Amino acid sequence: MFWKKSKSIKDIIANNLDIPVQAEDKRYSALFSMSGQPGKASENLLSSALGYAAGALAIDLSDIAARVKKGPDYINIYPGEHYKLLASIINIRKPQVVVELGTHLGYSALCMKKFMPAGGRIHTFDIIAWNQFADTIFTEKDFDDALAQHTDDLTKWEDVQKHKMLLESADIVFMDALKDGKQEYQFLDNFSRLSFKKNCLFIFDDIRLWNMLDIWYNLDKPKLDMTSFGHWSGTGLVEWS
Repeated sequence: MFWKKSKSIKDIIANNLDIPVQAEDKRYSALFSMSGQPGKASENLLSSALGYAAGALAIDLSDIAARVKKGPDYINIYPGEHYKLLASIINIRKPQVVVELGTHLGYSALCMKKFMPAGGRIHTFDIIAWNQFADTIFTEKDFDDALAQHTDDLTKWEDVQKHKMLLESADIVFMDALKDGKQEYQFLDNFSRLSFKKNCLFIFDDIRLWNMLDIWYNLDKPKLDMTSFGHWSGTGLVEWS
């Protein structure tokens, strides 16, 4: 196993220290050096990441952003949000199979779908159907040959086995689920038992959140922290296979 479980944020910050910034959203995190950290970025990952970041500058997601009826325009914030970076990765890599863990309101899936190549498809997984979220930006028409939702729980090995052939054929896996300090370990345990057929790129969301620090630090695969060009809460790229 190339990760281990960390202590709860409650165990670490017992005195409830205030975070000294006036940000719209703020969370506890930590700083740590790269010296001795398992998993180093390969030259290929470094050069690819530079291309993804540059490509994001030319990405237009205004049509997706127009679907959001209330709240900040997160989709068009770059850097700081990851939507343009995700779209750029799709636009450059041109994957045939994308797996997303955590459908929620549909922002990420739609931003990636816009740049999927002909014949490619996004398979997004959640335990709740998309139309059960009141603020979803999906419509029925979004689900076609390029996008499908599966209401299966990939923390359960039996559900992973159900989709084994699909998962092992993935070009990209985007992990965007609870970040509760439990679910992600179960995902990683299950995915480590699969045999990916391609050089699969894993994209980890929220790697700077407290419950993700230990997972990210101890992930012993070629990896790169892309937070400055992605999500303010952390974006990490991993060459899984």
